[in-house]
Amino acid sequence: MSVDRLLAQHCRILANIDAVERFAAGPPPLQGDALADKRWAFTRDLLLHFARMESTVYGPMMSDRREHARQSAARASVETAALMAEYRQHVVRWQGPHPGEQWDTYRRGLARLMRRIRARLEAEAVEIVPLLPVQSDGSREGPTRETYAAEAWEIRETLFDGIKLPV
Repeated sequence: MSVDRLLAQHCRILANIDAVERFAAGPPPLQGDALADKRWAFTRDLLLHFARMESTVYGPMMSDRREHARQSAARASVETAALMAEYRQHVVRWQGPHPGEQWDTYRRGLARLMRRIRARLEAEAVEIVPLLPVQSDGSREGPTRETYAAEAWEIRETLFDGIKLPV
């Protein structure tokens, strides 16, 4: 993945985070508001980015000829997996509409999650981007075992659980 493309993805995700934070700063949504589509769009972009990082950066970088690059890629992969586990827990915890009486709890959890995503993107920019392009040692090329495809579909199912979608 080119550095320009990676940084463009960061900018798009950061703009999405800004929108989520503005939403959370406002009043609770009305009962009829359909949030699942917005939550899925955010999730899809985020998971697509992390899946690309695993397959085109972290995996290949784990066979980089530079030891510090291999260590950085391995650490980034583990931290990304931990973040995605936290993200999934958040989605499961807050599926369906968000009643007004739980809005403050929800927005605090959402703010914490957005800070973690920002931190992960910042770590990518500071710890991974300067190591690009990958300098393969020739021992192995390919993605890590983490693809996030199954994760994406499970989160999508959770987001839309009980919502009747048009046929």
